[in-house]
Amino acid sequence: MALNLRQKQTECIIRMLNLNQPANSTGTANKEVYKILIDDKFCQNILSPLIHFKDLRKHGVTLYFLIDKDRKPVHDVPAVYFVQRNQSNIQRIVADASRSLYDSFHLNFSASIPRPLLEDLASGTLNSDSIHKISKVHDQYLEFVSLEDNLFSLSQKSTYVQLNDPSAGDKEIEDILERIVSGLFCVLATLAVVPIIRCPRGGPAELVASALDQKLRDHLLSKNKLFSESGSFASSFQCPILCMFDRNFELSAAIQHDFRYRPLVHDILGLKLNRLSVPGEKGGMKSYELDRSDPFWMANGSLEFPEVAVEIKTQLNTYKKDVDEVNRRTGGTAGA
Repeated sequence: MALNLRQKQTECIIRMLNLNQPANSTGTANKEVYKILIDDKFCQNILSPLIHFKDLRKHGVTLYFLIDKDRKPVHDVPAVYFVQRNQSNIQRIVADASRSLYDSFHLNFSASIPRPLLEDLASGTLNSDSIHKISKVHDQYLEFVSLEDNLFSLSQKSTYVQLNDPSAGDKEIEDILERIVSGLFCVLATLAVVPIIRCPRGGPAELVASALDQKLRDHLLSKNKLFSESGSFASSFQCPILCMFDRNFELSAAIQHDFRYRPLVHDILGLKLNRLSVPGEKGGMKSYELDRSDPFWMANGSLEFPEVAVEIKTQLNTYKKDVDEVNRRTGGTAGA
């Protein structure tokens, strides 16, 4: 059972950018509609490893803004909102709609929006006589960050510290567990699979596993839409196994990195969301995307650093030979 989480999430993002219409074989909309993208910082981090901002244009996105920034009206253009489900974002959407900043509003929440927030959205736009501006509201179930084909992060800071804080109250722990469960549910919904869940007894892993199991059961009993309409795995008798462990199960893995290219780049150069910034030759910072678009990174990321150094030298020598060959044929100056 091959599951490519990054590909699945990218497909969902592209469909969202195409106003939740299916994309054609080239990954673009059948009818191009120019639009504006509005997101928050969290959802911007979701998009960053999947679609480079320079590539948004081919999906009809001409401008993109953070939701908490002041924006001027752009009439006759639809806006695609991709934000987390919280009160501040709801209030900002209502304010934008009341000012008629855009022709229509296509609202996409990173996870299922609770009914109280949905009611606040409805009452706010109704009171401001702007409810007609809201075209559609979608729960996207995309509240996680795909860094590689089969590597993701829930992007929740300090979770380990908070769960192991002796002074943490029950409500605080419950909120953390709810966010973790919601993120894992989004991963499963994106893959359209219902797994067999296994975990050790006792500790946070069992709490998360139990809550996730109950959430899956409740969803399947009430509305099986997510797991019945997406892909063949949902209707298959094959089920993946989801093994969950506490970080304390093998704490050394979190603080001990081996001498390989990828972890060294992460630790020394500050790799984040598959991107790093280093000082440029002429001052300032220069950014690089380290993902599948970089063949050297993909081929050598898992190698030990001495092997990478040899590969760099080999490719540099090959490049110099190619340059010398081109210069020899064209009569240019020899040497690179």
